[in-house]
Amino acid sequence: MVRLSNEKDTWMWNIDIKDGFSVKSVKKTLISYRGSSHLPTYEWSKWVPIKCNLMAWRGNLDRLATRVNLRRRNVEITSVMCPFCNEYEEPLDHLFTSCLMAIRVRATFSDWCNIPPIFAFEFKDLMDIHNSNQERKKVKKILRGLVIITCWCIWNARNELVFNQCRRSSQEILIDIKSRGFGWL
Repeated sequence: MVRLSNEKDTWMWNIDIKDGFSVKSVKKTLISYRGSSHLPTYEWSKWVPIKCNLMAWRGNLDRLATRVNLRRRNVEITSVMCPFCNEYEEPLDHLFTSCLMAIRVRATFSDWCNIPPIFAFEFKDLMDIHNSNQERKKVKKILRGLVIITCWCIWNARNELVFNQCRRSSQEILIDIKSRGFGWL
């Protein structure tokens, strides 16, 4: 409801009349309308650059610009098929967990880190993989950082293929993971 007057402009927030308008009250209201009392949790890694954390955080919320998500937002694109395998649509979980390229990258990554093979059904499983490791806290943090870097490198390889038609092998992606991992960690 709008009222025009010669007085100073003010914000009126009907939802929280006592405290007035605040970002906290907007967030609380949006969460309640969403039907969920909590947002997906994401544990930020101090070991990797912010851009990698942001990509992983957006992935955790299923807000990365995958082809399926772009179609959901009514963006016209020529194909929603995965650019790596071209056999399935490209939702977030396919791109990072079930695409043959992601499986190959995770297999070479597991060999390199000398850890058991990583099996994931959802992107969130990848973000929680460090919790299944029985190592010390520092090792878990390093593993989490390397998994985030791995997802970042898969995302970059996907974008190189989509935008520059430059296809990279799983071995090339692992070299990228190693160089970025040692440089950032």
